[in-house]
Amino acid sequence: MIAGDVTQSVLDIADVMPYLLERDLISPGAVVDGGLRIVDMSRRNRVFVVTADGGPGFVVKQPGDADNDGVRHEALVLERLRAVDPRLAARLPMPISYEPAGGVLVLEAAPDAQDLRERHARGRFSRGVAAQIGRTLALLHATPPAVLGDQGGPWDAGWSLRLHRPSLQAAQHMTSGACELVSTIQRSEELCAALDELHASGHDGTLIHGDIRWENVLSARAPSASSPRRSRVLLVDWEAAGRGDPSLDLGAFFGEYLHTWMRSVPIVDPKEPGRLLAHAGRPLAHMRPAMSAFWQSYAHHSPSTGQQLGRLLRRTVSCAAVRVLMCAYEESMSHSEPRGSARFALQLSLNILRRPDEAIAHLLGLSASWVRR
Repeated sequence: MIAGDVTQSVLDIADVMPYLLERDLISPGAVVDGGLRIVDMSRRNRVFVVTADGGPGFVVKQPGDADNDGVRHEALVLERLRAVDPRLAARLPMPISYEPAGGVLVLEAAPDAQDLRERHARGRFSRGVAAQIGRTLALLHATPPAVLGDQGGPWDAGWSLRLHRPSLQAAQHMTSGACELVSTIQRSEELCAALDELHASGHDGTLIHGDIRWENVLSARAPSASSPRRSRVLLVDWEAAGRGDPSLDLGAFFGEYLHTWMRSVPIVDPKEPGRLLAHAGRPLAHMRPAMSAFWQSYAHHSPSTGQQLGRLLRRTVSCAAVRVLMCAYEESMSHSEPRGSARFALQLSLNILRRPDEAIAHLLGLSASWVRR
């Protein structure tokens, strides 16, 4: 990776092309007639996606503020993980350069890549893609955390287990809708007790991604001329990676399916948000084959024993409930008050936490034999 020693100012979209030209990452010809396109994808960080007709593509990342150490951490994680296992390296973005002075990370962009939220918007849930993600997480979770040294993500990947106990800093940034949602969670002793138990019983002996969501999983063409239709997955956004509980990664991925199903249910009465479950636009029946392929692939490539996998699955489905809660929280950050879907999320999460074995069988569609091992 390339390290620069010149202090870099904050990049704007107009600065990206000169930045890449100065470092010979794109040619003047690509600028003139190569169909160069730059898209601003900034959220927490400044992120620009650069593509050119017939040429390489790039993702340019820079911290959104001076206190954000996530981009530097991501550069370190990618460098070390790519060096430790070529099978895992093939599922990670390729870092091109990192300049510590300005905190600018340049990654290779996969051509025609789609994140899973875009891909699943058509209502199709690929078993093959889900299986690849299962294998990717199994490879990651089997990697010794020592490869990162004492480095951990700049924030705690397990903070979702303390959603009902927000820090003062987090509370200061909540919208009124998020405050009301958290207050509703706090009024449920049963839900709070379940979250406390999950937090207390967790462990941090595994290397995890820490921010598994469909936006962070890309499906792209495999770099193989012999099989041009074959796809591969790339796991992106490694800012939260570090030691943690593997069930957080696994539960978050299952939780994305459950949240998509839940959000597709028409809500005509906010007091009974699940009344029209049978009319879901994205039925769980369409997702269960992919969820099963994901878990079967993870189990097949994991070094864990049958009993260990059974215990992990039980905890994973509870963490899927937490992911559903987090989705409701993230949505409430854009509204002045919780919507009917938030009430649905709270009830669904509580039902899963009450009866995890039933959730494994009836929601995820997995055999109960997994938890009897």
